[in-house]
Amino acid sequence: MPTHYPMDAAANIERYRALDSWRGICACMVALFHFDVISHLSFLPLTRHAYLFVDFFFVLSGFVIASNYRSRLAEGFGIGRFLLLRLGRIYPLHLVTLLLFIPVDAAKDGIGPNLLQAVVTNLLLLQGLGVNPQNWLNFASWSISAEFAAYVIFAAVVSRIGPTIWPWLLPIIAGPIVLATISPDGMNATYDYGLVRCLYGFALGVLSFDLRERFTVLRARLTPFGETLLETASLLLVIGYVSAAGRSAALQVASPVVFTLVVLVFAREAGAVSRRLTMPFMLVVGTLTYSIYMLHPLVRAVVRAILMVVERLGHTNLFVSSALSSGHEPTKVVSVNGSLWLGDLLQIAMLLLTVLLSVATYRLVEEPGRNWVRRLVDRRKVATVRRAQPAFDT
Repeated sequence: MPTHYPMDAAANIERYRALDSWRGICACMVALFHFDVISHLSFLPLTRHAYLFVDFFFVLSGFVIASNYRSRLAEGFGIGRFLLLRLGRIYPLHLVTLLLFIPVDAAKDGIGPNLLQAVVTNLLLLQGLGVNPQNWLNFASWSISAEFAAYVIFAAVVSRIGPTIWPWLLPIIAGPIVLATISPDGMNATYDYGLVRCLYGFALGVLSFDLRERFTVLRARLTPFGETLLETASLLLVIGYVSAAGRSAALQVASPVVFTLVVLVFAREAGAVSRRLTMPFMLVVGTLTYSIYMLHPLVRAVVRAILMVVERLGHTNLFVSSALSSGHEPTKVVSVNGSLWLGDLLQIAMLLLTVLLSVATYRLVEEPGRNWVRRLVDRRKVATVRRAQPAFDT
C-alpha cells in the first residue's frame, strides 16, 4: 500500500522528495502488473514480478512514520490523535473507491453474504488481516488495511515502550520465515498474510530510520560522483533483483531488505539520479501515488467490462487464458487481436487514464478529506488545552 505522509498541520514534517518519486514509479509498476494485458510490457521480467514494489511502500512508510512521529509519540503526542490523522489520509479515498466497486462486484457476482462481508470488512479496514477468504471489491485496498494495523501497532509500541528498536526485530525475523514457508503465494501475500508482509517491511523501515539516526555515516555526503554511483548501483540492484525474484520464494522474501537499501541511499538526495527524481513531473507523480494505487483496479475493471461488451457485440475474442506471472494459475487476460504492440498501447492508455483520474481524486477527495481531519484534530487540541487551563474568578 503505498506510503502516506503524516498530515499534522502543526508538525515540522520532513519530506523526502526523491523517495516520493520512487513511490510514484512503484505505484505505476504495480498498476502495469495488475492490468493483465498480453504485451511486451507484461512479458518484461520487471513487470511480471512488479507486485514486489508494494514492499517498497511498507518500508518507506515505516521509515517516514518513524522519522516524523516516533519521538513525539514517545513524548505524549497521543495515539488517538495520531491514528485520526492517519485515517484522514487514507480513509476518504478508500471509501470512495469502495463505493464505486460495490456495483461492480454486485454486477459480477450478485448481491449476497459475500458482498455484505466484503463491504463490512472494508469499512472497518479489516480486509487485509486474514478475515476474508479472498480479495473482494478494490483488491488493492488490502495493503491499506494492513498498513493501518501497522500504524496502530507502531503507536501502541512507541507510546508504551518508547523509541526502542528491539520490538521491531520480531517481524523482521519472523516475517520472511512465515512468508517463505507458510504463505501460499509467498511474498505476493495479500488478504491472508498481508499483515505479516506489511509488518516485515514496516519494521525494516523503522529500523533503517533508527540506524540512520545512530550512524552519521549513513547521512554523510560523498563526492557528487560517489553519490551518483551509489544511486545508480541501487537503481540497477532493484531492476536486477525484481526481474529475477520470481525464481524462488527465498529470493522474493528479500525484497524489503533490498528496498531498505534504496530508502537509505535516496533519503540522502545527493546524486544525479535524485536530481532527476526531484524534477517537477516526477514529484507530481509521487504526489499522486495513493490515488494511482487505489484507482488502477477500478480502471482495470471498467476497461475489462468494456472489452467484454465489445467481444460479445463484435463476435471476436479479446481475452485468452494465460498466467502472466510465474507460479500463478492461468486467468483471463486481455489480448488485442494477438498483437503485443496493441497490448502495449492499451496498457499505456490505461496507465495514463489512471494518472488523469488521480489528479481529480487527489484534488476532490484526498486533499479535502485530509484537510478536514486536520482541522478536526486542531479543534480538538485547542479544546483540550482550554479545558486543561485553570479557571480564575474575576
